Amino acid sequence: MKQCKDCQVMIEDNSVKCPLCFKSVVEKRSTSDCTFYPVGHRPEAMAAGRLFPNINLFVSVLIISTCLLINILTTPNHLWFIYVIAPVLYLLLLFNHTLLSKSHVGSKIILQVLGLSSLLFFLDYNTGFERWSVNIVHPFLVIGATLLITVIIIVQRMRWRDYVGYITTMILLGFMPLALYLTGISSSLWASAGAALYALLTLIGMFLFSDQSFKNDLKRRFHF
Repeated sequence: MKQCKDCQVMIEDNSVKCPLCFKSVVEKRSTSDCTFYPVGHRPEAMAAGRLFPNINLFVSVLIISTCLLINILTTPNHLWFIYVIAPVLYLLLLFNHTLLSKSHVGSKIILQVLGLSSLLFFLDYNTGFERWSVNIVHPFLVIGATLLITVIIIVQRMRWRDYVGYITTMILLGFMPLALYLTGISSSLWASAGAALYALLTLIGMFLFSDQSFKNDLKRRFHF
């Protein structure tokens, strides 16, 4: 029996090329000839993997609690420590989830969109609410994230199905700017409509150019 090193598929016939990626295949050794050992994990390595996220969490709690104490002792009538919470929480998300965790790339992109959009909306709302966060930044942030996941899907064609849920989520998020406009939170129709149009075009493009298994997953998620 032969196996493709890239696709990890087993080939039972005498083919010398993988039917999926068309690369050369190699003979697969019988499992009876192999000796398997349990995968070991050094306790020191596991502890180091949790060290930095815990340090970041502790520093975040330290900053927020210190600002709260100073705020109460100095200007209790003006709760300025609230303005510290959002940036600190976003930095915690950035370091612990986006940079240090082994989460799926799609999950990191989506949480960055949600976290950054929330942070910018908070800053915009507390500085006069000129609506730049919902009129311009959020629509183009959603478009950029959708484009990024689309590019990853195109580049990693053998892993299309791993990104079905993430691209579906980004398509749904593409209609959020339009919903914000209809509810009066946003006042920019062209940016909101552009984000919704891009989400719709992405969905249509996925149906036209993806393989059948990817289409079936999309149909199941959108209940077509």
